[in-house]
Amino acid sequence: MSQVLDIFRFRRKNTPLHALDPRAKFVMLLALSATSLALNDVLSLVVLLLIEAFLLKLGRSLKEWVQALKGLSLLLAMIFTLNYLTLPSHKLFTSTTMTLRFLCLTTAFSIFFLTTTADELAAALELSGVPREYSIMFTMSLRFVPSLARDLQTISDALKCRGLELEKGGLKERIRNYTYLLVPLIIYELRRSLMVAEALEARGFGAVKEVQPYIELKLKKRDYIAVAASCALIIVLAWTLISGAYSSFVRWQQGLFANL
Repeated sequence: MSQVLDIFRFRRKNTPLHALDPRAKFVMLLALSATSLALNDVLSLVVLLLIEAFLLKLGRSLKEWVQALKGLSLLLAMIFTLNYLTLPSHKLFTSTTMTLRFLCLTTAFSIFFLTTTADELAAALELSGVPREYSIMFTMSLRFVPSLARDLQTISDALKCRGLELEKGGLKERIRNYTYLLVPLIIYELRRSLMVAEALEARGFGAVKEVQPYIELKLKKRDYIAVAASCALIIVLAWTLISGAYSSFVRWQQGLFANL
């Protein structure tokens, strides 16, 4: 679990992708996510995945992404199997497409969160007009996802040391074993939330309406280039879908997969 969530954990590095303004990276995230959802064929999604892999390579985060794929492999296999068993036709084509779409979508979010700190994200949200209370709430919820995974792993290891075998028995027994994780996890996270609330109160959060931003964001030439490239991707995608050429391309691939 913690290995899967590592795909969204920020790593501080000196790369062109890390140096981009978070607003530019957010536009990139929107463009890549929209493209992942709009594309409906295997070849286009493979090309999109290669583009995302290039961006990860540019941000020197490809190794972390590959390691996280080991944790994601079970989920990807489940998506493929469920689609293959339930679809009435074009089983192989559609199952592969759905699996690749999920991978592309996850990778798009991974690019953003691996290269953007929570402070940068909060500053970008506040500059965009989002109230400070909501931006803090959103960024803190994202920041504590890896912490939640680590707490879950710690509690799981502690229970195993005391003789509880979580993976033993049938499905019903395993579900019952995992419920033993919930009580200490909820207490642990409640205690953490109280500590965070006390820390915010001690630092005077909410006492002043106008707050000097900790991080000053300023769009540079490279940010405009990234935004322009993202907008160009959306325009090309929209033109391809509206022109009708994409439907013929998808049908051609369905025919290829039908012969496999």
